[in-house]
Amino acid sequence: MLKNIDPEKFALAVISSTASYGDSPETIAKEKLRLYVAAFEEAVNYNKTVIAENKGQALKEFYGSK
Repeated sequence: MLKNIDPEKFALAVISSTASYGDSPETIAKEKLRLYVAAFEEAVNYNKTVIAENKGQALKEFYGSK
C-alpha cells in the first residue's frame, strides 16, 4: 500500500531545500510562499490519489480472495 505524505512537512522540506534568488527579502518571501503553497497542494493531490489507489487495491484483494 502507498503511504500518505504530510502536506505541511513536505512543503517545509521543499522550501528549505530550494535556493531563492531575489533583490529584496519581500521578493524572496513571496517566492518561498508560492513554492510552499504549490508543494502543499501537490501533496494533498498526491494523497487523494493514494487513497483512491489503496481503496482499489483493498477491494481487489477482498473480492479476489473469494
